[in-house]
Amino acid sequence: MTQDGERAVVEGDREDRISYLPRNVLDRILELIPLQDAARTSILSKHWRYIWATLPNLVLDYHLCRTLILESESNFKEAVDDILLLHMGDIMKFVLDASGARLSSYTATDRWLLYVTRNGVKKLNLQVSNFDTYTLPSSIFNCSTLTKLTLFKCVFKPPNSFLGFQNLITLYLQWTTFLPTTTTTFCVIKAPRLAKLTLNSCHGTQYLNIVSPGLKSLYVRDNHYYLFLNCFINCKNLRVFELELDDMFNNPKHDEKSTPEKLLVNLPALEVLHLDSFFVELLSAQVPNGLSFTLNCLWHLSLGVDFGKMGQIFYALQLIKSSPNLSKLDIWVEFTSNNAEAVSKNLNTLACLERPLDKLKYVDINGFESSVA
Repeated sequence: MTQDGERAVVEGDREDRISYLPRNVLDRILELIPLQDAARTSILSKHWRYIWATLPNLVLDYHLCRTLILESESNFKEAVDDILLLHMGDIMKFVLDASGARLSSYTATDRWLLYVTRNGVKKLNLQVSNFDTYTLPSSIFNCSTLTKLTLFKCVFKPPNSFLGFQNLITLYLQWTTFLPTTTTTFCVIKAPRLAKLTLNSCHGTQYLNIVSPGLKSLYVRDNHYYLFLNCFINCKNLRVFELELDDMFNNPKHDEKSTPEKLLVNLPALEVLHLDSFFVELLSAQVPNGLSFTLNCLWHLSLGVDFGKMGQIFYALQLIKSSPNLSKLDIWVEFTSNNAEAVSKNLNTLACLERPLDKLKYVDINGFESSVA
């Protein structure tokens, strides 16, 4: 074979294999690089010209937004306008994280959300600013395609016509403020398919009423827990329940004490339970003679315990005794008692645990600073 022939064979072997990968693989590759770099692939060839513009997932992350905003706010808004204007097809996921900015107006944000909610968005992650609260536009409440909604520092005030999120499966709300509608005293969220709910340091939860009979996972970090936890009593399918206090407060009222216990009694399928020391203290005041229920499905128990308070120790032991299928136990020591010898003696009494923990496999104790030999 001639030298030219050999060169032709070698050059023929240089096939563009990346361009002809399956489309879902190409989409995934572009999703793993910054959006502005994905846009630059349009100049590679005719084949690549419109691939980035049809990406189903648009992620405007913190780094991209901050870079554009540092140039100018108008440049940032124009860039996002151009991205959405050039986009073709449905948008499955939209992430906007401009948390490092203090925007002069949120009119453009309202416009972007109107666009994505009209284009079939299913997963929406919104963090507009760390400095201001952003009032959600009506387009969010009218979006029937949402399956996952993540909001940071937003004002959640649904219009009177709000019928709920019929397809929502996951709802994560942090630093979100709830306001009732103009015709009721509550902020009602009907989500029949909701399976996972997180309420982290939100405000106005006293107005909240969530209708979600199929809920399976609930995390609450809030001081007004007792005003809205009752709406979950009928969630018989709840598997995971985590309850923490946002800020410590003293002398809770009777209703504040009894609400967590009422909920626990009505959760027959509960598998994972986490309570911080405040709620262990509340519940210990309700069960001086032991628990009136058994958590037969519970396999993972996580408790914050102040070992300087015998009531908390007693209630923690009661929960352990009432969980016959417990296999994993996490203890978060909130305070190591100065009277460690008395605590150790109490734990070593024969009546401490009346039944063997045959299924317990893992025990993790965090924050313990001293022990008695």
